[in-house]
Amino acid sequence: MPERSEGLLTAPAPGAARRIALTLLDAASAARERLTDANDAEALHDFRVAMRRLRSTLRAYQAQLDAVVPAKLRRRLRDLARATGEARDVEVQISWLERQRNELAPARRAGVPWLLARLTERRDRAYEDIRQRIAPKFDRLARRLRRALGATPTPDATLPPSLASVIAELLEDQGSDLERRLALIRSPANHAEAHAARIRVKRARYLLEPVVREAALTSPVLRRLKQVQQLLGDLHDLQVVIVRLGEAAAEAAAERTRRLHQLAVGGDRGAAARGPRPATSGLLALARVARATQERLFRRLVNRRVARSLPAELAALAAELRPPSGLAALPPLVWRPQRAPARQPPALPIRYTPPARA
Repeated sequence: MPERSEGLLTAPAPGAARRIALTLLDAASAARERLTDANDAEALHDFRVAMRRLRSTLRAYQAQLDAVVPAKLRRRLRDLARATGEARDVEVQISWLERQRNELAPARRAGVPWLLARLTERRDRAYEDIRQRIAPKFDRLARRLRRALGATPTPDATLPPSLASVIAELLEDQGSDLERRLALIRSPANHAEAHAARIRVKRARYLLEPVVREAALTSPVLRRLKQVQQLLGDLHDLQVVIVRLGEAAAEAAAERTRRLHQLAVGGDRGAAARGPRPATSGLLALARVARATQERLFRRLVNRRVARSLPAELAALAAELRPPSGLAALPPLVWRPQRAPARQPPALPIRYTPPARA
């Protein structure tokens, strides 16, 4: 987020949007430098969040920044942000398994270390891919974005709107869209609908965070946005965990079957005793735990007023940020160069007598 938000709301939207984007680009570049430190556990998270915020800002202010940031650069940033998603998903799965492993009976814990080992291997590969492939691509993209955002745009004869008026218009659209998305979440099985609603909540949050110091009235709305985003994010993460547990149970069963086959054809007789056993690994029990937790989160989402009232709060905040209606009703001002006044002849004296008569 920009450290200095003074004057953003009243500034012309194109220039203010460029200031916000440059600050977010600085944050992403700083987090990228930390990726080389293997002991920095938060580097990847900060890098991903900064890229998400930057991408959301470029998307929200596309009309104001389209003259300096072409669509090609926005697509490359989108692709890089998506390429870091696997590492984040695996981190979520590892964290959830480590919290749940002690909740299982000792006889059902055999599959947890087996799955953790595989997930840790996937995470390490994903991290290495980010360091070796994604980070250099981001460096090149960051240089191009910085040049684009620092370039002087072509002068526009129309007086641009203020950032506050643009944010107000975006909040109105996002509030109505979020209301429609939330209405589609009718059960824990509506995974796509919940994920889409979460994306809308994040966009509204990233829109308001850069101006929170300048507009204190955005603080309570931001807190509720974070609450709803956390709730929808937990629902999404649990769905990812459930899918992964199903895949792991299938892998464990296949591995067990292969070892039984080796034993049947005269292979290593100790092969059947090694590895997780589907009946006792606990993977299916963990899937049931994840499903029960998902249902509790869904009930919390439905019963809480905070999610239902959020679209109306966004609309009310938009009305507060919008300039007075009298000013908004005026037609757009067009700048025209002022011409130098025509040279006037010298004033005649009060009592002037033509030379002929004189």
